[in-house]
Amino acid sequence: MKVLAFNSSPRKEKGTTDIVMNLFLEGAREAGAETEKHYVADLDIKGCLGCFTCWTETPGRCVHRDDMDWIIPRWREADVIYLGTPIYNYNIVHYLQRMTERMLPTALPIMEEKDGSTRHPERYERKPQKTVLAAVAGFPDLENFDVARALFPNALNILLPSAQILEDPEGSKQVSFFTEAVKEAGRQIVTKGTVDEDVKENLVVDYPPEVKNMMREEANKYFEVLLRGE
Repeated sequence: MKVLAFNSSPRKEKGTTDIVMNLFLEGAREAGAETEKHYVADLDIKGCLGCFTCWTETPGRCVHRDDMDWIIPRWREADVIYLGTPIYNYNIVHYLQRMTERMLPTALPIMEEKDGSTRHPERYERKPQKTVLAAVAGFPDLENFDVARALFPNALNILLPSAQILEDPEGSKQVSFFTEAVKEAGRQIVTKGTVDEDVKENLVVDYPPEVKNMMREEANKYFEVLLRGE
């Protein structure tokens, strides 16, 4: 089984997006999967021009020659697509947005109704494939992920608000149930093709109100110190 993972955080290996991704990939490798990881910020991916050349003049081929030339074939060959993103201003980062919009050549231009909504059918026959959306946010509230979840409605969700907790050894212990679940999800998606419901529940962290208040207070104290130049 092949797991193709993309970390779209501009902080790359220094961010919490990478911590979560590495846990999932570790579990997948332990289960025997072949994993491949990329930092989207390091890739050459130009923005979609909306010219529709990939539909009308060169079907299935974009006018741009960049890293999407190899990403699309590997994407199609993968059994699991892992998309990691931080949430900035309630949305996924532009690196991930740009990469996913450049998947347009893999769709046909015709419109069809599917599950009550209008869709473009796939250009290529694709083997059964799982998508994982792993998002982290600085705010402690789950509504920060509403846009991301809407963009990838069929993905397995891994969602961690106040993700900075992972950078504190003591704080990380408080969400050990989450980090253990992420690793276990990597194992199960490889061995079973799905993830048990009890594991899924621990992949989405919903803090109680008193914890959210504490996290807001701690964040405010941290930035007050920075603003004072201490």
